[in-house]
Amino acid sequence: MKMLRKIIYFGGALLLLASCSEDYLEVYPTETLSAEQVSEAAEINPDVSAGTLLGIYENLYRRGSGGTDSQEDFGITTQYIQLDMMSADMAHLGKSYNRQTQISELTATLDPDNAYNYRGWRFLYRIINLSNLVIDGAGGNDVVPETEIGRFTIGQAKALRGYAYYFLAHIYVNDISDLSKEVLPIYTSANDLDMPKSTLQEVFDVALNDLLEAETLLEGFNRDAKIEINQDVVRGLLARLYGAMNNWPKTEEYAKKVIDAGYPIMTADEVALLPGEDGSVGGFNDINSIPGVLWGIDITPQGQGLASLFSWWGFMDAYSYSYAAVGNPKGMDAGLYSNFREDDIRLYQFNSDLRPLGKFYYKGAELNGFGLFSGPQVNIDSDSHYMRIAEMYLLHAEAAAENGNFAAARTSLKAVLDLRLDDSSYIDAMATTDLAEEAALQARLELWGEGQSYFIMKRRRETRTRGSNWLDFAGQSFSHDDEKLTYEIPQNEILFNTNLGGQN
Repeated sequence: MKMLRKIIYFGGALLLLASCSEDYLEVYPTETLSAEQVSEAAEINPDVSAGTLLGIYENLYRRGSGGTDSQEDFGITTQYIQLDMMSADMAHLGKSYNRQTQISELTATLDPDNAYNYRGWRFLYRIINLSNLVIDGAGGNDVVPETEIGRFTIGQAKALRGYAYYFLAHIYVNDISDLSKEVLPIYTSANDLDMPKSTLQEVFDVALNDLLEAETLLEGFNRDAKIEINQDVVRGLLARLYGAMNNWPKTEEYAKKVIDAGYPIMTADEVALLPGEDGSVGGFNDINSIPGVLWGIDITPQGQGLASLFSWWGFMDAYSYSYAAVGNPKGMDAGLYSNFREDDIRLYQFNSDLRPLGKFYYKGAELNGFGLFSGPQVNIDSDSHYMRIAEMYLLHAEAAAENGNFAAARTSLKAVLDLRLDDSSYIDAMATTDLAEEAALQARLELWGEGQSYFIMKRRRETRTRGSNWLDFAGQSFSHDDEKLTYEIPQNEILFNTNLGGQN
């Protein structure tokens, strides 16, 4: 943690340089340090590359990481909220303040000039650009640093770049099974400019190669904080990627590798505010107290600068000063909610309006008797998480079932359900497609609000129907490849990079 604190300020400074331009043209802003500058500085002080890397991590959660000053622009979890809504699992229950309204109404995704499309593009290509700076500074994509710190730094940079390409390949591509379609530009060096579209297969190949190399480079890496990507997180990202490609044997293999690392699944007390409990052990608000969180950011009151409205919690937590508390609530889709069994403790995550009042609550909510809007919380010090071990158990169960390994699938699925249900024996009779679909359904129930529903929908090529509690399109169905569920490439990117050749 000392090294993290030592160099995060340098990383943040790099990000400020990288964040000044609002020009759509610049996938890589000219204010960013060049690869040559980073390389030269790194020769003098190895902490420079590490500082750049931690600047990327800061970009995952900082306000404005998508290139705007909007209160809806705060990194990964910005996208998680929007994607969960687009996938139909997170219902928009109120439109006060006009937040996420265009996502709920599915109009933003049809307008290439809309800022919602721009934020995702800018956010993810900034991660790629900054990762390229680190990699270029070490000598390029084919170089394996001689020092341990060098290997670990490059390994994390490649993992982050691979993750960004995986993300882009979902949110800007209608049908992720159409591998021959030209979809996105690929940049593997900070010196690359105005690249043409590559095929989806090529984008997946770059992501896969990056993550596989990261897996090797991060062997033996003991991280200081959960925001840093270690080998287990890389393997989790590989399991997700292989799942997107429907490579079920590799999905099963990599999910099992993460399971075998020994992270405990969250208990009933940790996942839900059960009757008679004070909520002190739950709430998903402290990643360090939850061993089952593999990857996330520990938000502290000092130095983070996250005003309560400019964060995932500002849009989801009804107990603090937030949009969720005062007119823009989110809730579980009523149709999805109906899949809970009557003995499922996750029922206690939601109130009668299906708002997640028993799942997500900030650290001071119990002190205020869980009164709605019991804040104001001036600064958010509740954490954000990006990957949990329960996801890997459920993904392993899905993949094993697809591979015909039904016993293994049941074992992994029941490992989670035995901590959620009084009786999970109904799983024993399941096989073939039913077992895989049950694992995917349980992932949607388990991971609601955690940003994975959209990826599950595209992985399984699903059609989903919005439930009765939606304000928009209640009862209407949408296929995974519906253009309304995919962002448009920002129009100015097409105008200024003539090599893109038009909209997807």
